Amino acid sequence: MAYDTANSYARPRRRRRKRKSHYGVLVLVIVLLIALIALAVKLVTTAVSAAFSKSGSHEIVYQVDNALGYCDGKTFDLEGAPYRDRSGNLFAPLQSLCDQLQLDLTWDEATKSGTATWNKQTAEIKASSTKVQMGEESKEMSAAPAVKDGVVYVPAKGFCEAFSWQTAETAEEQGDFLIISQKDELTEEKVTQITDEVTSVLGPSEKQVTSDSILMRTDSDKALVAGETKTMAADGEKLGEGVMEQNGTKYVPLKAAITALGGTAEFDGNKVWTVNYNDTESTVSTKGRFKIGGSRVKGDDITVWLDTDKDRFYVSAPAFAKIIGRYYTDLGDGTFAFTTLSLDGLDSQKNYLDSLRSSLSDAVDGDIPEADVYIALTFDDGPTGKSENYPNGLTNYLLDGLKERGAKATFLMVGNRVSEVSDALPRMVSEGHELGNHTMTHPMSHLTGLDQDGIRSQINDATEAIKAIAGQAPQVLRPVGGGVNSDVKEIAKELGYPIINWSVDTEDWKYRDAEHVKQVIVEQAGDGDVVLMHDLYPTSVKGALDAIDELQKRTDKTYAFVTVSQLAAIHGITLEPGVVYNGLSDTDKELIMAVGKAAIQYSREQCDARLSERMDLVAQTGTEIVELPADVLGQLQDKCSGVYDEVRATYGDELVDMQISTAEKYA
Repeated sequence: MAYDTANSYARPRRRRRKRKSHYGVLVLVIVLLIALIALAVKLVTTAVSAAFSKSGSHEIVYQVDNALGYCDGKTFDLEGAPYRDRSGNLFAPLQSLCDQLQLDLTWDEATKSGTATWNKQTAEIKASSTKVQMGEESKEMSAAPAVKDGVVYVPAKGFCEAFSWQTAETAEEQGDFLIISQKDELTEEKVTQITDEVTSVLGPSEKQVTSDSILMRTDSDKALVAGETKTMAADGEKLGEGVMEQNGTKYVPLKAAITALGGTAEFDGNKVWTVNYNDTESTVSTKGRFKIGGSRVKGDDITVWLDTDKDRFYVSAPAFAKIIGRYYTDLGDGTFAFTTLSLDGLDSQKNYLDSLRSSLSDAVDGDIPEADVYIALTFDDGPTGKSENYPNGLTNYLLDGLKERGAKATFLMVGNRVSEVSDALPRMVSEGHELGNHTMTHPMSHLTGLDQDGIRSQINDATEAIKAIAGQAPQVLRPVGGGVNSDVKEIAKELGYPIINWSVDTEDWKYRDAEHVKQVIVEQAGDGDVVLMHDLYPTSVKGALDAIDELQKRTDKTYAFVTVSQLAAIHGITLEPGVVYNGLSDTDKELIMAVGKAAIQYSREQCDARLSERMDLVAQTGTEIVELPADVLGQLQDKCSGVYDEVRATYGDELVDMQISTAEKYA
């Protein structure tokens, strides 16, 4: 019984343990369910977040003239490179925009219209309209969509803003980017961050490369600095120093190059050059030891070279890059660049820089003899082809004559005529003459009679025609008839052309007389003059060659005949795009200076006379006139010195220093 009783008590206890076991399982199940729910929520959240991110949390970047775009750390291909129209509107391929922004695009080629849908918003656009229809609301873009090379483009900024997405653009000098954000605010800081990131991947824009770059080439005394041509010259020497190549290494004339860039280079007379550029001091010994910013710089390519014949000191191009704090890139064929950004892997930027090599003319050194008088002969309207008396062409006959006499000239050519004498243009280049642009068709209305598009077309078409045959673009522009207005200047500046007119007109087209041409040159052309002729007429060619012969025979002065760009370099003038140059001889300069001095003297005399009269009037009133002693005057000057600081702050040091030096000079 006891056993049974014990068993009878045992059974309920086992049932209670079973019930407790069931509760444990239930709790475990509940915990697992909670965990699964939490995991599911996390997965759903992640998926939603990813989907949301895909539809609007990232930034998309387009760059003008680049067939690659950028998004989320990766590049993507475009069916066409973005571009800017003449008003500066950035156009991007519509299909690419829609793909990257997760828009569903439907485009009807027949009607040149389409719809783009995002998040239940539908935009209707037409190639002929600047409007974006968003339901019942109409929004305006800065320009209408366009079809270019079979690709539909839209003004990206206006299109994106129709969907209320943020956009930001950077200037050409900062990459020429369009940044689109579907969610995040594009603050100035954010834009800067994105720009730096994208630039490292897509590379700088062409304008950025130009604005940041310094371009040089062997056998040239020119440097293309931020798109502006500078002449390397030191100590006021008329003949500049050029880049040299020795044993496969390119060498830059240290003092001349640094001076052209706005720095200083001084020699201690023994063995050390001290260079100051952009607040950094460097020292270079004649033995090739470099210290830049106080730190030693070594390398197989960090070398020096001394031209003992001319006593000129050169540093290797890579060493020069270190001195000015730039990256060095060899572009091939003697051309090289110094840039603020590394161009490794950026072939398009390298090719663009290389295309600018034509702006760097041959070195003046060795090409121009020392002379008392330098004259630039220029020939318009050619080249001229074969005739009965000139079986090789009149222009080639002229080139033969110039070569025999060691003379150089500038040929201002008409684009639609260059194919007549295609062999003449390579000769011009190889023999050291200068190529000039004289429009494509020589419009009788002159460039001043055309609109900006017409002017641009006349110049660009001629450039391409000349470049196709000569292998390089012309360096200067002469408008038909010398006609210039604000539009001509603006387009010339845009296309990088100085405008070269003339100071001596032979009127050879009018007289068609060789003796007349000769006499005008001999009697009127002086140092710094630019002479106008046309290699259309045999009389002009003969007259020019006869004039050279006559002047080269003279014993009182020596004469040299040079290109327009050489003439400018000799006289210390940098030819600026869009600026008109006519020639200014030293005689004319002396005359102007004399007139200026006379005017200053006259003005001083008149001022002194008026002052004397007024002092007499003051004395007549019984007013005592006190002459201040020198020390008091000095104190007064010190008290007034702050005025100079204010003027300097307002107008700049250059103007103030010029005024002070002029006053001291003629005091």
